[in-house]
Amino acid sequence: MGDAYFFGFGGGDDGGGNIYIYYAVLNDDEFFIYNLNSKGELEETGWDDEKKEMQVLWTNRESECDVYDICGAFASCNSLSSPTCSSLRGFEPRNIDQWNIRNWTGGCVRRTPLQCERVNNKTTSKKEDGFLKLQMIKVPDFAKGLTVTSDMCRSLCLENCSCLAYSHDDGIGCMSWTRNLRDIQQFQRGGLDLYVRVAYGELGRSLT
Repeated sequence: MGDAYFFGFGGGDDGGGNIYIYYAVLNDDEFFIYNLNSKGELEETGWDDEKKEMQVLWTNRESECDVYDICGAFASCNSLSSPTCSSLRGFEPRNIDQWNIRNWTGGCVRRTPLQCERVNNKTTSKKEDGFLKLQMIKVPDFAKGLTVTSDMCRSLCLENCSCLAYSHDDGIGCMSWTRNLRDIQQFQRGGLDLYVRVAYGELGRSLT
């Protein structure tokens, strides 16, 4: 049995630049292949004796939003909206032409420079950055964690010019992000509140 588990793994390139790995289960009655592709999609395929071909029996992908980072940086995926991807509030598509044809991989960019960026560029403003609250969110990958209160979490992020967003959960603690915010989903229920750092001028805007 151990040999079957060890030798059941394989992988390769599908010819289109995508790398995949798979695990095959073989016995006298059934034959299954579990395939994990470069987009993080897992499929179970099995042999259809009537059609004489392999058929997809199950996939973990329930919607486009299950494709990792489908909307690019600083954008959110909502499987119930059209289009599926939208810029986070305070951001806009990096390439509007590509965005309009539903190629979202370029993601979004900030509409208004942060106060920290102005200071670094030798221009000043007395109005400091703030946070926009996004609700019922699958938060981005690559968070840094601390065991502090919600108020302290906010203060630490605000005081750190590299901090782009934070979230706090009683069971997890403080999460903060210093890298581009990726793989965000908008849920209909559940999820967490995500506080995204924006320039002061964005706080009172009619946001999209």
